[in-house]
Amino acid sequence: MISFATEFPVPDSVTTVSFFDSVKEWLLGSPHTHFKPEDLSSLGVELEGASKKANEQLEVLSIPESVGTGNCAVRYTRVDKGLEWVTTIAFAKGNPSGWVGIRIGCESQHPSVRLPAARKPVFVKTLLHKLGGGSDGELKVGTTPRQLANSEVTVAAKCITGNTGARLPIVYVSSMFRGGYAVDVKSLADRLSGMAHVVAEPNRPFSLRLMQEVESENIYGGAVGIYWPDGGGTRKFFIGRQFDSSDELEEIIFEEIRQALVNRRPYRSVTWAYVQELVSREKFRALQGQGSTEIDDYIQNFDLELGAAKQQLRDAESEIARLKSDLRKYQAKAPMQSGISLKPIAEQDLYEGEIIGIIRDAIEDCKDRVHQGSRRQQILDALSKSNPSIGQTDQMREQLKDLLRDYKSMDSKIRAGLEEIGFEINEDGKHYKLVFQGDERYTFSLAKTASDHRGGLNLASDIAKKIL
Repeated sequence: MISFATEFPVPDSVTTVSFFDSVKEWLLGSPHTHFKPEDLSSLGVELEGASKKANEQLEVLSIPESVGTGNCAVRYTRVDKGLEWVTTIAFAKGNPSGWVGIRIGCESQHPSVRLPAARKPVFVKTLLHKLGGGSDGELKVGTTPRQLANSEVTVAAKCITGNTGARLPIVYVSSMFRGGYAVDVKSLADRLSGMAHVVAEPNRPFSLRLMQEVESENIYGGAVGIYWPDGGGTRKFFIGRQFDSSDELEEIIFEEIRQALVNRRPYRSVTWAYVQELVSREKFRALQGQGSTEIDDYIQNFDLELGAAKQQLRDAESEIARLKSDLRKYQAKAPMQSGISLKPIAEQDLYEGEIIGIIRDAIEDCKDRVHQGSRRQQILDALSKSNPSIGQTDQMREQLKDLLRDYKSMDSKIRAGLEEIGFEINEDGKHYKLVFQGDERYTFSLAKTASDHRGGLNLASDIAKKIL
């Protein structure tokens, strides 16, 4: 059973020699291997090779640049405690980037042996450290997050709409309403290195500008989204509503991507079968070059069979592309249950659950105005029960009152409380300027020194009327 799979680009400077050097470093660095440096000295010299030590076996295929395409593959098998681990690593030279494909399988030799939990192999980091990450469309593979600048709204929009040209999925981390992130972006990027790109937006105002570029399709307010290329869809995660901690959120995102990569069709050029095909072809050429005529008919038939197989593959890929196009059209048109469909609007939540809360309040208000016992009242009641209030609006309203009750002047407690709610505080001028969630439409003035003890509560009421 395949437990881990991924493909990622490496710089075009990487060769079959440097690839095999990284494989040697990985193998010899393992405390469990019986292989010695001398056992691996001829790694990749011949078209095919194999070596066995105790419970380990190493098989190698290689078409070096001096001979042909610059493709190679390693298959490492290890039996331990009733489990057979098979790690396949393939490399394909390319321009502007080469590619590496990794697949790990684990099979039990005894029915009673339980398969261990899937983990990311050490080799991925070893290879990235040794060779570096290559260009994947407009993004570069690495172990650190892509921290967007305020001027890179267009880059963010491409990530959201799937127009970066990347093959790897993009994990987009939005800014929380009060700044910061719901997950440790450095830890997440390190863990997903070689599996996905981690892109983090700089702040909440950036998210509001991005909204205009992507017609409100972006995640925001601390949510994390996985955006798959080629119309593969979007998966969204919310801290607080779905997960209790950033560690739990990181674990779920890793597992989501791992499972998807395992089930995704690999790049053919970085598979063992493809390199085996190249090696077989090279052997045929060698025999033909030596003057052998016995295999001419076999080569011709082999070419015909291979040509047919490639045509079938092209047809299958064309059909997949068509089905993906149909799926995107269906996703765009498919209504929600009972025909309910809310199209994206040109507004985003300024705090968690704001828009759905307003819709729910409108339903509650309308529910009391229709004839009791009517079909309309029953539907509105069902909608209200299916969308319970999360209570944040009432909490923020009470917090505002507590902060501004008997307000005399700004102190550290009031400042911290207002910033926690989501206000930016500007001290220029005769009054404090309070801007809610960076949106200038919701700007309020607060006296630096209060002349009326009721002024604070009056302001809290005015703010609540306008934004809550």
